[in-house]
Amino acid sequence: MNPILMDNLNDEPNPKPRSPLHFLFRHRLSLETETSWFLLLGLLDLVLTTMLLRTGAAHEVNPLARFIISEGGLPGLIGYKFGLLTLAAVAAQIIVLSRPRTAKAVLLTGIGVQLVVVAYSAMLLAKIAH
Repeated sequence: MNPILMDNLNDEPNPKPRSPLHFLFRHRLSLETETSWFLLLGLLDLVLTTMLLRTGAAHEVNPLARFIISEGGLPGLIGYKFGLLTLAAVAAQIIVLSRPRTAKAVLLTGIGVQLVVVAYSAMLLAKIAH
């Protein structure tokens, strides 16, 4: 007789084999929605920044990002932006372990700032297009 695999989270039969990464993703991430929005807006910021820079009608205002672009080009910008996004998202996940409200406030602040940046970039692109 074959034993039925039981999912240890809800004691229901689980006939499909588990992924080797199951142990990493079996629980939802704390502040998953906020983290997802934060990362999505960061990606949108990167896309809009790249589009603006390619028009030649705009330049990067952040001096550190401007230096990274001058030294590393688009790959440098991508590494810089993803590095910052990763650092902030991981920091929020560490903070949430002891101070959930603070972690949520950090992510919501980041979302708000990125919304302003993305909206401004979108307006600049619209202005350049006309």
